[in-house]
Amino acid sequence: MAEPPERSLEERLAALETAVESLQRKLAFLPESRRRSAGEATSRPMAHPTAVRTGSPPPLAAPDAIRHPPLPRAPSPPGFFTKLLSHGPEFWISRVGIGLLLAGVAYLFKYAVDQGWLTPPIRVAFGVTLGMALAAIGLRVHAERRWFAQIMLGGAAATWYITGFAAFQLLQLVSFATALAFMVAVTVFTFWAGLKQNEAVLAVLAALGGLSTPFLLYTESGSVPGLMAYTSVVLAGTSAIYLFKGWPSLLWTTAVGAWLVVALGFRPEASADRIALQSGIAVIWLLFWLVPVSREVLADRNPARWSRPTPGGGPSGFASMRDRAPHGLAALVLATAVMSLFASRAVWGAGNWAWGTTGLVGAIAYGFAATYLSSSKTLVLLASAHRVTAATLLAIAIALLFEPDVVLVLWVLEAAALHLLAPQLATRGVAEPEESVLRIDTAAHVLYAVAGVWLFARIVSEEPPVPAVLNVRAAADAAAVAIALLTAARLEPRARLVYRLVAHAAILGLLLRELGALPAGDGIVTAAWGLYALGLLVLVRGARRIAVATLFLAVAKLVLHDLSQVEAIWRILLFLGFGGVFLAISYYVPDLWSRTTPPE
Repeated sequence: MAEPPERSLEERLAALETAVESLQRKLAFLPESRRRSAGEATSRPMAHPTAVRTGSPPPLAAPDAIRHPPLPRAPSPPGFFTKLLSHGPEFWISRVGIGLLLAGVAYLFKYAVDQGWLTPPIRVAFGVTLGMALAAIGLRVHAERRWFAQIMLGGAAATWYITGFAAFQLLQLVSFATALAFMVAVTVFTFWAGLKQNEAVLAVLAALGGLSTPFLLYTESGSVPGLMAYTSVVLAGTSAIYLFKGWPSLLWTTAVGAWLVVALGFRPEASADRIALQSGIAVIWLLFWLVPVSREVLADRNPARWSRPTPGGGPSGFASMRDRAPHGLAALVLATAVMSLFASRAVWGAGNWAWGTTGLVGAIAYGFAATYLSSSKTLVLLASAHRVTAATLLAIAIALLFEPDVVLVLWVLEAAALHLLAPQLATRGVAEPEESVLRIDTAAHVLYAVAGVWLFARIVSEEPPVPAVLNVRAAADAAAVAIALLTAARLEPRARLVYRLVAHAAILGLLLRELGALPAGDGIVTAAWGLYALGLLVLVRGARRIAVATLFLAVAKLVLHDLSQVEAIWRILLFLGFGGVFLAISYYVPDLWSRTTPPE
């Protein structure tokens, strides 16, 4: 076989230039990080071994290598514990040091008290002085040792909080007003230090200390209105800081702390207490809904001014929350709305109609907010969270406003409407993020699941309604199953199969509950199962295997249960009927299966 003619140097260079141009066109479509990595690789060419040995031009790469160049794999972000272990020795030494220092001070106090050296005023003065010394060191060394300044300032705040608690609760040296003023001053100083040094951890510590102050200085004369007023002031301050700094750790700390304050101070014994609790809940709802959402809207309009904090805004444990901020904010929107509604209802007790109407109004408000937010492509996740929140509030309102039979049908109708809404959003270019669990179709699946569990509980645990078959409960349950089957036709294949299997099981359960209460009900149920399975086998393509399995289930019931429970005439008719059906199926099954399409 003749060898192909050797190409000239000019031809080889031309082919090489063509390959480089092809690579450059492909690199233009790569993400920035991969493009940069590939660009660095191509900017540092290495001499081919053949060229080094012979001095001739390197051989051309294979066509497949030119068309499909290997892409550098993006490194996965380190986890929380990986970041924690990556700190240098000064990180651990400083934390161990401040812990040992505080423990030593505590033991020194105990020893001095046991020896009678320190009177109560001296102990308090020593705690205040130690805190001042730690704070001075922290402010002094922040520019050179930022991590060390955090430890010193945090230790100062902790020392002052402990000193204030001891001076009021343990030693009874100061009045409540004096102790409260001291604790507020410590909180304000810690907030100031956190803002001045751009340290989220100090702001979190100040929020924790500020929210804990009423409980550290607890007295029997404390009032719910005073607690709610103080908490509202603290939350207003932390919300203002979050608005300008955007620290997710501060947002979540104050959100959890606010609901803990409401739970610990929950004493709706008088009308004034109820009004105060309701006012506090309203403040929590507004601050943890409007403030974070407003910040995201402002960031969408002016990203440079309202950008999220850099990792320098706190230690790695808090800064790592920056990447999860949009998802956390979406979850906070839903949790705040639902908890506010249920907490308000718990404060005032009964009144389903009033709180159902409130939930309905809230669903409309969140729906309008979702429409507004969906106009921006960068706020898609937040808009999706508002849609899911509106759907959740609507489901709660339905449960509070209607009777159980109507609630079941309306829940299934709402889930069907959500499934219909999902593709409509996609066609309008409002595609929801795939990685988010706060999606409209996910909410529809969850609502269907809740309705399905409730339906099976109604079938299994509740007494059969009277009269059998012709009753409101049977009509509601059958309507719910029918709506689910109609909805399944619009779903993707896997979800469609699950919906149809669940609906099939629900139909068998409904036949068992409704027909089993009739005279000779066991035999009627078996016959109904057989007729239903026969209808599936003949009429519904893609359900042949389910139909055959149902026929065998009916036969198993006939042999294991009906044989001892059903009268002789019914046993005879059932055995003859099922025997004939199975013989007919065995004769016609090749024709049936030849017309069967694969299950959807």
